[in-house]
Amino acid sequence: MHIMRNILISIILFLAGCATYPAPIQLTPLSLDEKVLKLVNDAVYEVLVAKPTKDSLTYEKPLPLDLIPYSIRTDKYYSVGTAFAIGPNQFASAAHVMYLDFDSQFKEVFLRDKEGKVYSIDKILKYSDHRDFVVFSLKNKKAAQFFQINESPRINDKIYAVGNALGQGVVIRDGLYTSDTPEDESGEWKWIRFSAAASPGNSGGPLLDKDGKVIGIVLGKSENENLNYAFPFSQVVGAKSNKATVHKKLKYLIDNMDMTKIDTLEKEITLPKSYHELRQEIVKSVNQFADKLFKDLFAENKENIFPKGKSSTLLLNSTFNAVFPNLIMKADDGNWDAFYPKETQKAVLDNNGYVNYGSLGNSLFLYLRKPDNISYEQFNSDSKLFMDLILKGIYLYREIGSEKIKITSMGKAHEDSSYTDSYGRKWLVRTWLLEYNDEKIVTFSLPVPSGCIMMVREGQTGLVDNGFIPDMKALTDFVYVSYFGTFKQWQDFMKMKALLPSIFSTINISVDYDKKFSLTSKRVSFHYNPDVMKITEKSSLQLSLAYFEDRGKVVWDIGDIWVGEDKGTGTGFTIARNMRPPKELDDKYQSKWENIVKRNFPYNASAYYDDNATSISTTYVKKTQPEKEDKGSDILYTVSYWKDGKAEQDEMKTQIDKFMKSLTVHER
Repeated sequence: MHIMRNILISIILFLAGCATYPAPIQLTPLSLDEKVLKLVNDAVYEVLVAKPTKDSLTYEKPLPLDLIPYSIRTDKYYSVGTAFAIGPNQFASAAHVMYLDFDSQFKEVFLRDKEGKVYSIDKILKYSDHRDFVVFSLKNKKAAQFFQINESPRINDKIYAVGNALGQGVVIRDGLYTSDTPEDESGEWKWIRFSAAASPGNSGGPLLDKDGKVIGIVLGKSENENLNYAFPFSQVVGAKSNKATVHKKLKYLIDNMDMTKIDTLEKEITLPKSYHELRQEIVKSVNQFADKLFKDLFAENKENIFPKGKSSTLLLNSTFNAVFPNLIMKADDGNWDAFYPKETQKAVLDNNGYVNYGSLGNSLFLYLRKPDNISYEQFNSDSKLFMDLILKGIYLYREIGSEKIKITSMGKAHEDSSYTDSYGRKWLVRTWLLEYNDEKIVTFSLPVPSGCIMMVREGQTGLVDNGFIPDMKALTDFVYVSYFGTFKQWQDFMKMKALLPSIFSTINISVDYDKKFSLTSKRVSFHYNPDVMKITEKSSLQLSLAYFEDRGKVVWDIGDIWVGEDKGTGTGFTIARNMRPPKELDDKYQSKWENIVKRNFPYNASAYYDDNATSISTTYVKKTQPEKEDKGSDILYTVSYWKDGKAEQDEMKTQIDKFMKSLTVHER
């Protein structure tokens, strides 16, 4: 399942394309006159963010920074767009280059003039995210030269697009004002379409007429045709003074179902405000609105989202083997089911450790088998070691020029917390920073006896904090996982009391090697000695926990239990919880239940050989309950015994009878 706020965030961050100082103006063949060129040179600015001074990452070899041009690698800033002066202390740009509507590791935006001087933003004077413009002042800067405005440009007139193309200095490109096109949502205004080429770094730059007057703000390229578009500057002039308007159509969607929630955030904020004040208020408003969409989506569809509704019946009457985590998703037939990645990969670690991983929705799902030489305490508490193990199995790199340099460590987690889902499972939530490109990696890991399972996402810092993490918290309720390990691993795991799911407070596991194994839960208990099956550190136990209804409430509890002679063999016993299937389930489920009740094959205690193993199964009968009462039961337990190779009926019957002598079902 994928739960994700579909908040469109455009980050124009050219990590390998920002010059130390603006290069000389580059012209198209049809040039503007000298006065206009001088005005462009004086009144156009780079929009910058400061390069991070810290890098938490460790690489397999030194970064080949010499592959980056000298002026770029020695610059202290990234160039992210263009701005221009429209008054002595009024500057304009595109809203989307100013980082005002999402959190970022880049805490401030700057302007740089032709002399290389850098200025901080003082106050935001006008702003609209929907129309994509911003007007602001600078600290300690008065513009000696600024552009005049033409509010009535004409179609087919010559125009010039000006901007810091990819941070390589000011570029002027000529073309024609070709047409107007209504904005998509309601036609509230018309975009200017023009034929002059525009690079991403042009965003926020002025679109000029033949006299050098501003007719629009360059924004971007049309998705459907080889034209670019700009916001008419007449609309900026006519916009409310001292107002920031926020208009965001947000769509909340969940990967594993067809329900969505769409609504529009409308908000006006009084200006002027400082950059930080406005950013804080906008981000807070967007996050609160997205959270409301999330809550509304689930509230409006609560009767149809797992575990409620008829479409949940199949899953609530099934138990799956899910050592690798599954995700509960709505299938094409409308029923909820547990899904496994279409493709998984395995990477081997030292000391019997390994990583299995595959994609489900927008998350990477992993099963990390803990190396034997690492203690559970260290494995769960040392965030650096934890991520280092992942990076040994998964190739994460930093690209510089044509080189991809493997990341070998991300250091200690930037943030380290925990989250308990609706079923009492305690997830470790950690984030790591990729400072160089304003990204974060977040992991939600759930300890299991053999290591952990986890969900991983990577993205822009604000999207991770305010989108991915809330979504992944919701997604934890839809993770389907079994708990498997050797007896030795189980003993160590059960000592980690603070990390155990709440259901484990009702489960007691006791191991006395070569003497006795016992398991007690509120539903079932049993024990056995070496006369039934060997009891060693390598013997295995799997608890296949499932979702099912119990006294009118859906719980997460033991569905099947497997105890094995050795993790490397197929010899062992299964205790399975079976529920009377609802009438709406098909004949396969009805027939299985009938066979269990009537002790038809394979539940008639007859051994049979298949797939290189012999098995025998039977229905458990309570000592105090006559067999004739089974027909009225809604819950019945079955016991199966598997033995590698061929075995005789008498041997198989003897062993399953021995095992069942100590088995007690507490559930009625």
